[in-house]
Amino acid sequence: MSSGAVVAVSGAVDIVTDGKQVIGVHNGTKMMQQITATGCSLAGLIVAFLAIDSSRVLEATVSAMAVFGIAGELGEAMANGPASLRMHLIDCLYGLDETTVLKRVNVTRLG
Repeated sequence: MSSGAVVAVSGAVDIVTDGKQVIGVHNGTKMMQQITATGCSLAGLIVAFLAIDSSRVLEATVSAMAVFGIAGELGEAMANGPASLRMHLIDCLYGLDETTVLKRVNVTRLG
């Protein structure tokens, strides 16, 4: 019996599952691991996505993780290290548009 919970684990490939489906999010950058509070920031972004449609928890979680990863990729291209990546990550989240997301999103069904 399913609890209805969605579990998300970040890593080289982020894994999101609702117990029925398993989705891999391949966006992001290794340098994001060196910035404190990225997990908290990601959790806040997931909640913001859930506020739009709380009936689609898996999709909202996957989407938020992909968007955060894309912002990290774009930010890393401008960064000189973890401190400047933090700043550029926030700026990239702020300026991210639908066209860029659709072009860069890298999500696969794993199970």
